[in-house]
Formats: sequence, C-alpha cells, structure tokens
Amino acid sequence: MRKERNNGLTLIELLLAVGLMAVVTTVAYLCYDTAVRAWRAGTELSNNLHQGDYIMEQVVMGFRSAYFVPGAKASGLRLDNDGGDGPSANDHISWVKMGSALIGAESGYASMPHVVELGMYEVQDAQGQTKKGFGVRSWRADLQLLDFDSAKVPPVLLSTRVVGFNCRVFAPDQPPAPVTGGKPDIKWDDEWANSNSLPKAVEVTLFVRPAEEGKDPLEIKRIVKIPMAP
Repeated sequence: MRKERNNGLTLIELLLAVGLMAVVTTVAYLCYDTAVRAWRAGTELSNNLHQGDYIMEQVVMGFRSAYFVPGAKASGLRLDNDGGDGPSANDHISWVKMGSALIGAESGYASMPHVVELGMYEVQDAQGQTKKGFGVRSWRADLQLLDFDSAKVPPVLLSTRVVGFNCRVFAPDQPPAPVTGGKPDIKWDDEWANSNSLPKAVEVTLFVRPAEEGKDPLEIKRIVKIPMAP
C-alpha cells in the first residue's frame, strides 16, 4: 500500500519563512525610514538656508540705505557686543535709514528717516507662548512726542530659524599696509559707540538653526559697504 505524499509545510519551514519575512520587512522599513529622515533633513536645511539668505538680503539693503546728516544727533550707528562671536552671539546694532527694507513698504514712515535696531529678541505670540529669534525694532528718527521712549518699542520677529547674530564694524584705525606689497590685514571692531558717524563697512553673521539636533548652526556671513560712510 503506497503512502500519500504530504505537500504541506512543516513547522520548521513555516518558522523559517516567517523569520525571513520579518527580516526582509525590517530591512525595508529601515531603508524607508533612513530615506525619509534624509529627505526631511534636506528639506529643513534648504528652508533654513533660504530664509537665512532672505533675511541677510534685507539686512544688506538696510545698511546700503543708511541715512546720515553730518552734525545731527544720533544719526550714525551703534553696535553693542554680547555673547561673543560664535553661535551664542546676541549683538544689537542700530542706525538711521530710509526705505522699506526690514520694516516693509506698508510702514507709515518708510519714506522718512527712521531708526532700525537688529538683534535677538523674545516675543510672546497671541497664545501667550514665548518665541525667540532674529528681529527688528524701528521708530521714526524725528517728529516724536516728548515722552517717547525707544526702549518701549516692541520688536518684530523676522525669523525664528536664526539662533545667533554677530556684527563687527570696519575699524577707523586700520593697520598700515605691509611694505612688501602683500595683502593688508583688516581690523574689525566688536563695538561702535560713536552714534554721530558711520563705519565704512559692516561684517554681518547670521547663525541659522541646523537641520538636525546636535549639529552646529549654519553660518551665513556678508561684508556690506555703507555708501553714506564717506
């Protein structure tokens, strides 16, 4: 009498198949998760750099539209250094300018001389949550009330992606050029207290939030010549 052949799977074969399927599924998930993380990090990096570049262009236009009247009170520039030169920098710089850069064309005093102050600020939103970022305070340079206090002007955040702000100004007392004709050294000052004059150039550095936690902030740096300085 012939025995019938068993075409089914044994328990060991079934366990091996399930285990192999689990390994394949795990590898596929890890590859997918890695790809998604890389895509998200790339998108975040692109957004941070795009916003940082836009903010930097606004700052550059603001310096290039600096307004200055010789002998006028507080019509120059002021720079206060705080937090060093690294990502923790929290400098504040203010000057008089014209135009809509940094304040918007809808501002009521864009067409007249006004003061802008840039720095890192903490601002509470409508829900009472505190947000920190790079912002601007602005007010008219003239035609203010007698009791006007510029310190009470609330800041407007321009970007919460910027985590540090550092400025240096072109020093008036530059070292002499080398006798050999090489490239001269440039001296930069971290502070500028002479509010009745303008430096020839300003070095601006924005530290933008990294795409991944634990990474160093991205650094965007520009040197801006101020046309009104001469």
